[in-house]
Amino acid sequence: MRLFLALLFTFATSTSAVADEASHAAAARELLEVTRAADIIDQAYGSMESQFDTMADQLGITEDQRPIFDRHMERVFQVMREEMNWEKMEPYMVSAYAQVYTEQELRELIEFYESPLGQKFLAKMPELMNVTMTTTQEMMGGFYERLGELQAEFEAELAASEEGH
Repeated sequence: MRLFLALLFTFATSTSAVADEASHAAAARELLEVTRAADIIDQAYGSMESQFDTMADQLGITEDQRPIFDRHMERVFQVMREEMNWEKMEPYMVSAYAQVYTEQELRELIEFYESPLGQKFLAKMPELMNVTMTTTQEMMGGFYERLGELQAEFEAELAASEEGH
């Protein structure tokens, strides 16, 4: 009898845990839907693609090299869209949100994003992403320049060490 009651208790609690887990995942999925996460991913890819000219300039791509650069970037974005599309990303995102936020926190976030202020925040997200991407691109110009200098120093130091041996 005790064994039966222990098994019954184990079954009841594991069923409850599975139901709680499903509810938690459903809340995470709902938050991702409310925040239009899939659309944001697509917009981010669109913004990145529109930054090609800036990237080419920062990388010192010449006009002769530009067709090669454009073809390469087109292939990069094709692979990115195939491998990192929403259909493939969604289960991971749901899992991540469910790990980081409690179900109650997810419900509160859903409530916020469904509010007028939350909707305003979401509506301005693409603009914010464009501004931050542009700023980051500008900031990266100096980084790439300094990185190139460090790379040249490194190569010179390696060459000098080889000459010494």
